[in-house]
Amino acid sequence: MTDLPGLRGRPATLAALLARHGARFVVVGSTARWLTTDTGSPGDLDVVVDASDLPLLAEALGAIGVPVDAAALARSSPTHVDTSWGPLDVFVAEPPPSRDVPFDAGDASTDLPVEKRPAEDA
Repeated sequence: MTDLPGLRGRPATLAALLARHGARFVVVGSTARWLTTDTGSPGDLDVVVDASDLPLLAEALGAIGVPVDAAALARSSPTHVDTSWGPLDVFVAEPPPSRDVPFDAGDASTDLPVEKRPAEDA
């Protein structure tokens, strides 16, 4: 396996793994900022997921060894999930506008849907 990003990249690596397993979401918060500006040190992964996509997220989490039920994710928002890649906070709502940002994490490389910043719309 290729070297993965350091500690700062762990939340983005988690996002890439989930995306590669079919989850649909938009990355928001400090990980989104880190992916778009390379500033800060994200401590967790925050994602916004449409309620209809919760089963895909639950399946992707199960595929990386985190068994969770879609109904449990739907019961409260945000829902906190601990993973071996770090904490994940799931917000169930209509995802914000996003753009794809390339992320290279060796075997987990992918384009990640990241929340657009207001300046990007201009």
